[in-house]
Amino acid sequence: MRVFPITALLLAVCLTANAEPGQSASHVAYVYPAGAQQGATIEVTAAGRGLRGVKEVFVTGDGVKATYVLSFSNYKKTYADYLKQLQRDIRRKEGTARRKGNKKPDQKKKKNQGPEVVVPPDHPIFRDLKKCTFEQLGALLRRHYKESQQQNRELEELCLIRVTVSPDAAPGMREMRLLTGNGISNPMRFYIGEKPEALEVEPNDTAAINQTLAPPFVINGQITAGDIDRFKFNAKAGQQLLIQGHARAIIPYIADAVPGWFQATLTLYDESGKEVAYADDYRFSPDPVLFYKIPKDACYTVEIRDSIYRGREDFVYRIAVGEDPFITSIFPLGGSHGHRTRVTLSGWNLPTRQAELDVAQDPGTIQQFSLAHSNQIPYAVGDLPEEFETPGNDSVSTAQSISAHTIVNGRIESPGDKDVYRFKGRAGDQVIVEIHARRLHSPMDSMLRLTDAKGKVIAWNDDAGQLNVGMLTHHADSKLSAHLPKEGNYYIHVSDTQNQGGQEYGYRLRVSRPRPDFSVSATPSSITVRQACTVPINVHVVRKDGFDGDIDIILKDAPKGFRLAGATIPSGCDQMTMTLTAPTGVKNTLFHVRLQARAKVGRQTVTRSVVPCEGMTQAFITEHIMPSEQTTVFVSGWGEAPEVILSKNAKVSIRPGGSTKLRIKKTKSDGSLVMKLYQAPDGITLEQNRSGKNALSVSLKASEKMKPGTAGNLMIEVFREFNKKGKNTRLQSIGVMPAFPFIIE
Repeated sequence: MRVFPITALLLAVCLTANAEPGQSASHVAYVYPAGAQQGATIEVTAAGRGLRGVKEVFVTGDGVKATYVLSFSNYKKTYADYLKQLQRDIRRKEGTARRKGNKKPDQKKKKNQGPEVVVPPDHPIFRDLKKCTFEQLGALLRRHYKESQQQNRELEELCLIRVTVSPDAAPGMREMRLLTGNGISNPMRFYIGEKPEALEVEPNDTAAINQTLAPPFVINGQITAGDIDRFKFNAKAGQQLLIQGHARAIIPYIADAVPGWFQATLTLYDESGKEVAYADDYRFSPDPVLFYKIPKDACYTVEIRDSIYRGREDFVYRIAVGEDPFITSIFPLGGSHGHRTRVTLSGWNLPTRQAELDVAQDPGTIQQFSLAHSNQIPYAVGDLPEEFETPGNDSVSTAQSISAHTIVNGRIESPGDKDVYRFKGRAGDQVIVEIHARRLHSPMDSMLRLTDAKGKVIAWNDDAGQLNVGMLTHHADSKLSAHLPKEGNYYIHVSDTQNQGGQEYGYRLRVSRPRPDFSVSATPSSITVRQACTVPINVHVVRKDGFDGDIDIILKDAPKGFRLAGATIPSGCDQMTMTLTAPTGVKNTLFHVRLQARAKVGRQTVTRSVVPCEGMTQAFITEHIMPSEQTTVFVSGWGEAPEVILSKNAKVSIRPGGSTKLRIKKTKSDGSLVMKLYQAPDGITLEQNRSGKNALSVSLKASEKMKPGTAGNLMIEVFREFNKKGKNTRLQSIGVMPAFPFIIE
């Protein structure tokens, strides 16, 4: 745990009606530019809502210091008004020049005549505009004036941040969070790189107007509505350039965009304007990648736009150009824990074709492999015996004989190829057959079939259902479970549903008895809470191979005073909300909190780290759980909230159609308190009773339709009631009470 004292005195955090309990009303929509070079000091714009009064800026990892400079709101109108003012100034100067030598009597101007003078803030988007021509100002005005009419509350405030990166700062992705009077914001991705960096120069829709660059470099920009950006660079004959567009890698999901991310395209033109390369993705990743060998010394132009000409300020991108290595595939796609595993690499500009994987990590995990300056590619660490596919196993008659307890490393080597494996089974045995391919960046879209010796299909599967975790939106890996009807030979048929294939279409086939296990993630990863108050945490479980036991969530090496409530996920439950209560005696302090999950699997107690995540919405409806580096908790000033009075580990029991009464612990707070169930399951309602000032109780009622055995957590959200004369009653949330378990008996 690392604790960061906050030097500035912050007011107690008040959660507004627009923020969920525990989540700050300060939300960052984008950061631009979304990265910096080692050793550089740059100005970065963070945009969103609730960004006034920034106190601190935090960046994960060492070697990066970020300092708040200024903030302002409604910048689009200011920007458009300033462009118009500059155009008027140009017209006035041109008119003065024409009238020179032909003076006319001065005409008295009326008071308050003409538009108000715009004095822009000292922000990069306003600088250098005085250098633009009348035509360039007009191009910018046509774009941004339209945007100024489309108000978006999520983008209306700007915050300027100065970022200093030490020369030895480790390259890679970091997370940036802003601390305001509202609390700690959501994390935004920020990249540290080794290449020189530049910013786009507008308007560059029809022609590149930037200073001509030379690889290696990174260019940063934004795609606004209908925008196209172009950049010039000089290249030499023989250079094998890797041109990577990073857009979705910066902002994974955009809630109000279809598709739910910036779908960038890259086009490369030679000096004559001829298109020589194009990409709108890389396999199943929306971010485009170009591989191009330069035929002769010349000036080239790279173009980026949205595939369907959308655009907005949060369509932020980074284009990296250089002769970097890029790994397209490895084989095998993993190895067994503790056993030396050498892999063959395929790709572009690779310094070697052989490498060794680190398989000392925990079995069942997915790790990342990379070369110096290359991309990362995932691989799996297993704990079963491993073997390799043998050639010619494409039919039942030539099926490869394997153990019923193994991992096979194989390939769909050509379009239409099918691999068949044979194993011996006994009547009543349960067998699990699973493919790891797409989640390991193989383009394979797998299909599994299990048949008996006569060709009868016992089970089959195309795509196994999985929790939407991370960047993978198409879960193309297959998994099936079956009980074998009799003793004999059984056949596993592995194929690609698209009838595609090639050397990069690798897979790992697991065949085994059930190996019960689980993984757990928790949202949000940025939490704001007052002293002694409580906030909800959503926990998501992936149960593997039939595991259906209880899972306990605990605080790992937590600071004194933090506590979880309702921290047992009951059997059969895949999602649950529990609560975290902050300590007293600390204020205006940032903590890093770790959670662990423990469960009894067979005779063993299994412990798994809980992955911190942010819940994100894609294209209005689809929810994704996006992993973060850490769970950050900001504890603000004084606070107090009532609690349900229960004995330790007590569980509230309610009968279908019945009710139960709960007493509420008194508080010192003055004023009326209103209580409501927070995210209650259907069928349970709350009735508030009042027997005197701050002497409260509640009654919980269960519908007659609720099934006995239904269990979970209940939370009560507390509101302070304000009722001024002549005005409507207003409720302000002061948080939730600690969660308590319930069961329908």
